[in-house]
Amino acid sequence: MKLVYAYPAEKGRGVEAEIVGGLRDRCGHVVQTGREERDSERGGATDVIVTLEVEERCDDALNTLRAHPAVIDAAKESFGERV
Repeated sequence: MKLVYAYPAEKGRGVEAEIVGGLRDRCGHVVQTGREERDSERGGATDVIVTLEVEERCDDALNTLRAHPAVIDAAKESFGERV
């Protein structure tokens, strides 16, 4: 299943490695398949939108993403109109 999450770019790319590593430990096979920087909806900052492919325990992976302190939001497939 495809999952997407967003985090503030100022947090640095280490967030992505930390998240993928943690999800692999908890949920098995996880691959980052996309990354895009976009202007945030607030202020002059930039957000990073990351796409992951997760094969197992997708709901656990989504809940883990949402609980991560650097993650702004996470969803299955896409953010819909917000992206």
